[in-house]
Parts: sequence; C-alpha cells; structure tokens
Amino acid sequence: MPPSSSTVATDGRAPSIADAVRREVEIAAPESVDGAAPADAVEAADVVVTCTLRATLGISPTVLWSALRCPEELRAWYGPVSGEFEVGGRFATPGASGRIVECDAPHRLRLTWEYDDNVDDLRLRLDPEDDGTSELRLRHTARVPREIFDRFGPGAMAVGWDIALLGLVAHTGAWEELGLDVPAPTPAWLASDAGAALVRAWSIRWAAASVAAGTDEEAARRGEIETTRAYGGERDALAV
Repeated sequence: MPPSSSTVATDGRAPSIADAVRREVEIAAPESVDGAAPADAVEAADVVVTCTLRATLGISPTVLWSALRCPEELRAWYGPVSGEFEVGGRFATPGASGRIVECDAPHRLRLTWEYDDNVDDLRLRLDPEDDGTSELRLRHTARVPREIFDRFGPGAMAVGWDIALLGLVAHTGAWEELGLDVPAPTPAWLASDAGAALVRAWSIRWAAASVAAGTDEEAARRGEIETTRAYGGERDALAV
C-alpha cells in the first residue's frame, strides 16, 4: 500500500494535528548541491536530504521570535539550551550543538546543527500574514549515508522537528484558532497510545513526501515502518 494512502488509526486527534503541517522532501547527490564539498571528498553513497516543514501559526512573528530565541522560553518547550544567541555565537542542547550563522529578527534565523561528525544547515523563517498570523518554515538539510536513508527515509531526521513544532505550538497556543487540543510532547505523552498514533501519522506523511521526491513506494513504506519504530510508535507500525 502506498504511504500516501495509509489509514491512520488514532484517537481522532492525530490526523488533524499531523495535517496542520505541510511537508516537503528534496533528495540530491552531494555534488549537485550548491556549496557542498567536492564530490571526491564525500562518500559516494551519501545523499543530501532537505526536509521542510511549513505551518500557519496564530501568532505574530514578533511574539514567536521570543519563543525561538529567548533561552528561558526555549527551555519551556524545547528543553535545556545554553549559549550565545547572537550571530557567530555557539549554543548547545542535549544531543546537538551549533553556531548562529544569520539572524534577521523577527523573520529569519540560520544556524548549523551539529551532532556526531555532522554539520547540517538549519533555517527558520517567519513570514507575517495580513490577518496577524505567521507562516513558519523550518528547513533542515543534511548529508545522510545512503544505508541510513534507505532504512529510515527522511523521517529519521524530520519527525524530531514535528515533535519540536508540537512543543512550540503547545507552549504558545498557536493553533487555538484551529480548534485543536494540542498536547505537550512530553516523554510520557509520546509513550502513550495517542503519542504513538501521532508518531505513526507523522511517519506516514514523511514517507508520502519522500515518494513525491522520487523514492520508490516500497522503499518509502519500509522507511515509514522503521521511523515509526525508532520514535516509539511501533505498536501500530505493522498494522497498516
């Protein structure tokens, strides 16, 4: 069954929350990406994957900017964060660190996202709408070993941002106008049946975006199942 047509068994809440975000995947060879390292310096089996999340949030960019840049607010919805939050400054979170590359308050933020030996490109953009809302765009580009991409697809790097966005929305109330009951994605909630259902819904949607980017449907389906399992939604992963 193609990922885009999978049925999501949830408590009735997960599909609405999952579909409040628009997702796009781009897949390229390293040498075809502008600014990438020379082809002979990169493993031939690597692929460059870009995952983009877009969502309309019922808050102005100015208010959202504080939630994205203020250490106290970041800790409230993302987790422990420390560092210098100015251009050139470095920051650290559990599992990752990085450097602020560009900052244009309250609209654009670009930073490196570093973990293990990886230095990824992460960009956030807030565009104001006429009705006082904002469009948030988060764009994460990473060089991924082919065997990892073949196993998990884009979901391995992207579902974590779905979780982070859910935390931001729960903290700010940015989807109240949609009538959604948005939970804070605590470890306990993610381990619940409702949390597992939402993880599965996210995995399905990233697999569908991967198919749209050219991934074979059967391979995308395998990645969907492995991503669901990796993020704790495995109780339903094989039931589709």
